[in-house]
Amino acid sequence: MRRKKVAQGVTTVRRSPKEDREQRMRSYAIAMSIRTVSFPLAVWALLSGWTVIGIVLALAATFLPQVAVMTANAVDHRTAPAGHLTSPTRMLGPGDSTTSRETTTPRDGPDAEL
Repeated sequence: MRRKKVAQGVTTVRRSPKEDREQRMRSYAIAMSIRTVSFPLAVWALLSGWTVIGIVLALAATFLPQVAVMTANAVDHRTAPAGHLTSPTRMLGPGDSTTSRETTTPRDGPDAEL
């Protein structure tokens, strides 16, 4: 007897571990690159008299590593929903097809059903 496979829903599919790791490494590298650029710019801005910009860049250089590490450690933990997954096409009855609905036209006139 042939075993029927249940189709995996697209919204419940997890990324592969390799794709997940690559995405986390990419986001970490981008955040640390921004941090690396913001630190010398903060020093330059503070020495040039742009105090507010220097402080904002210094805060970014200070707190961006913590944010980068937290996002890099956030692993995709999605799981399939509880219950049995059923293919949407299997839920249709024998007369429920899109072609039969498209061929029928609504009646116009005074005795049309509402």
